[in-house]
Amino acid sequence: MRIEIVHVGGRYAERVIAHLSEMSPGDVDAYQVPGRLPPVLDEAAEYLPAELGAGHVIIAINIHPELLLEIPHTVGGGSVRALIAPIEDPNWVKPGLQRQVTQACASNDIETAFPKPFCSLDPQTPTIIEFCEQFKVGVPTFEFRIENGRIAAVEVVRGSPCGLTHFLAQQLVGLLADDSLIEKAGTLHHSYPCLASMSLDAETGDTVMHASVNLLRERVRRALGSNA
Repeated sequence: MRIEIVHVGGRYAERVIAHLSEMSPGDVDAYQVPGRLPPVLDEAAEYLPAELGAGHVIIAINIHPELLLEIPHTVGGGSVRALIAPIEDPNWVKPGLQRQVTQACASNDIETAFPKPFCSLDPQTPTIIEFCEQFKVGVPTFEFRIENGRIAAVEVVRGSPCGLTHFLAQQLVGLLADDSLIEKAGTLHHSYPCLASMSLDAETGDTVMHASVNLLRERVRRALGSNA
């Protein structure tokens, strides 16, 4: 499976591109599009890469709303089977736009996912399930090997597309396998650091950053529980 990442640059996009390229070398193409565009575009397709549509999954990171909406019309009928638009900031994809993109993709037999944040991706459709399996991404899932009350090894079954989960796994080795590990995971989440927004999300009443750290803590707690 090949994926295409369409982005406007920045640290977050760089991390996702680097991590996914490491997880499946040679299967990632990345295209940067303009980040500063007028609110209304006469011909949105003109700003999309001419090469776009050769892969199986498109990941659109913080691109102009009209570019996101144009993608299913541009690539429909080709090899693209899924469009993923992560939401690391509530302003990236508003609910109304999400509905429009979902409808446009459905009309072109393209699966969709709008994980908020990206590390909360829980695949529900065939192509996105395949993507998560190949690139080992999605809701963080750990397997701990515990010896003498300490973490001896950590396997990341699935992790954040930005690489934070794999960073965390390396740092947990050697630590006590008790509840202090959960708080340590929260500290390490900020040390990487997570690049999700601290802007209030009107849909949840919380921030995307808090959703990310709470998810990570819960998954560490679950991994500890499976070793109890």
